[in-house]
Amino acid sequence: MKTLIHCEPRVAVRALNPSRLLAMSLLLLGAVNAQILTGPKGSLAPDPTKTGVAALPQPGGALLRWTLPGNQLPDAYRLTREGGGSNITREVPGIAPKADAVKNDWVTAQQYDFLKAKFAAPVSDPFEKLGLQLQTLTSPGIARTLNLLITETGLKDGTRYSYRVVALRGGKETLVGTATVIPGAPPAVPPPGKLSAAPERTRVTVAWQRAGGQVMAYRVYRSENGAAAQLLQPSPYFPTTDPAQPDRVTFKDDALPLKPKTKYSYQVAALDLFGRESARTAVLVADTGDAEPFPRASLVEPVITFSADGRGRVKLSWNAVKDPRILGLVVYRGRSPETLKPLGEVAAGSSTYTDTGIEEAKSYVYGLGYKLAAGATGPLSIRGAQPLNPAMPAPPTGLSAKLEDANTLILSWKPATGQPIGYLVVRGAATDTPSEQLVSVTPRPISATTLKLRLDASPGTGMSFRVITVSASGISGKPGEPVAVVTPRLGGDAPTLTGVEAQNSALKVTWTYSGAVPAQVEVFRQNPKGDLVLVARLPGATKAFTDRNVAAPFAYAYLVAALDAKGKRSDPSNVAGGVPLNITATPQVQALSVSAGSGGAVLSWKADQGAASYAVYRIRGGRQARLSVVTSAKYTDAQARTGDVYRVVSLEGSGIQGEEATITFK
Repeated sequence: MKTLIHCEPRVAVRALNPSRLLAMSLLLLGAVNAQILTGPKGSLAPDPTKTGVAALPQPGGALLRWTLPGNQLPDAYRLTREGGGSNITREVPGIAPKADAVKNDWVTAQQYDFLKAKFAAPVSDPFEKLGLQLQTLTSPGIARTLNLLITETGLKDGTRYSYRVVALRGGKETLVGTATVIPGAPPAVPPPGKLSAAPERTRVTVAWQRAGGQVMAYRVYRSENGAAAQLLQPSPYFPTTDPAQPDRVTFKDDALPLKPKTKYSYQVAALDLFGRESARTAVLVADTGDAEPFPRASLVEPVITFSADGRGRVKLSWNAVKDPRILGLVVYRGRSPETLKPLGEVAAGSSTYTDTGIEEAKSYVYGLGYKLAAGATGPLSIRGAQPLNPAMPAPPTGLSAKLEDANTLILSWKPATGQPIGYLVVRGAATDTPSEQLVSVTPRPISATTLKLRLDASPGTGMSFRVITVSASGISGKPGEPVAVVTPRLGGDAPTLTGVEAQNSALKVTWTYSGAVPAQVEVFRQNPKGDLVLVARLPGATKAFTDRNVAAPFAYAYLVAALDAKGKRSDPSNVAGGVPLNITATPQVQALSVSAGSGGAVLSWKADQGAASYAVYRIRGGRQARLSVVTSAKYTDAQARTGDVYRVVSLEGSGIQGEEATITFK
């Protein structure tokens, strides 16, 4: 059996324009507005291969249907039937008598006249032609009026019959098609299957499995919030074919905007070539409220706390959200946004989560997502946190000092509590030296609990050492208990310091020996702050040294000591002092600026030739911390925060501070 027309168009249905719609309104039998169908590849021609005759068995008979050949009324149709032991031929007119059409309520008298006049000649306008074809296809009354739907009776059930239909026009015969049928109970119209819906805020896309058989179109029924179902217009719905899902039909319910946050119930029925409707599908409910945007739970600045035992925690908080679709909240944690992984879950409506599994000074990234019926959404809000413990760490204990030889000292101590970065070793002139006068022995924290030092001090010089703990957060504690050390006196002939001559930004130190020339000679300088440092170790034949690492108007004192071939130091010489003559230009920090870079706050300034280095400080919350001492005119703080104040101080080679500048990171 051949299909009557192409029942599953491959392109979309759209409405006729107003002028044609007025003409077509005479044919509308219960539909709101007419529709037309575009053909393959955008053409307006029907598919010529989808023609022929369709047959449907009936008890003791059959229904025959075909399309109007050439979109023009023929003079008549010749029907030839074979089967049941007989061969019968009969003719029916190209259009039924008007009285019969009106009497049987197939069409009105006005519609009959329109049809007869419209199809007296081929319809040339493609939009109107396709509109008429669809009206003929979807209306059994029009099809019967045009004798395109014929009822055959007087047949024997179970017997095979074959039909041949020929159109007669002006003495010319045109084959319409052939069909075979076995009378009996007609098969039911197969219903659509696997109904699904995808709601949006103001529309719903309904999809279903295509029905088989002679189904040509579908009727979609909708109800709102449990009201009676209404047939959606225009009806019936001629589906398109999606190459990706050829067995599925998609219907967009968007002729008029739907109401947001509203439940709509849908049912779909199939319609076959003979105007029969299948059973409706089960009711499918679509809630446009499901398409509403989710309320946003935004993470705020994490609160970081540390207990007395040094254990830290990060408390996350956000604005609580209320939405029945949100079943819970998922907290994510990682070292970067790319490494976020689920950390824990909290109930819907919660607004806090505390992470106790952190490490001090490590950088973390937290994310917050929703747990939905379909699964977790992934991080929707992200915040960073670096747990820095502001508490001052406890100093180490058990500091001891041991002289390995006359010039080598070994310091050792017990580890401090917690997990510090390391330790700073400082030195003073005595055990009661104030903290602000202590001099750093280690420029940066060391992780070891022992330190071997070269004693660059004259014999008999007393000094003390202390150890400072530096926490993982970079916080320095108070200096620990001091240990006193005195450099040993080994005796020997001491050099005689003959003078300290003031020169241009320098001091020239001269000396003599009373005995043999030593292997080496050491020059010690006492700085204005009182610390005694070794400034030179020279060949023994040397009797003069010019110290250019000094600055006016400060006074400096010097002494020298001799070293024999085994490195043993003599008694120190007498002491002499002096003041450099010239005042060198004070180094400055000029054109200081700060900007946000990929690595944090980027500080930069104009380099000063008189500056040997620059000390960079950060002031946060009223507390100042020295970040680093750099030799270049640039520094990047990876831990910067908005509102941090930076202080950059220029330093001369002697360590004397020059002018400084401050700036705020905005």
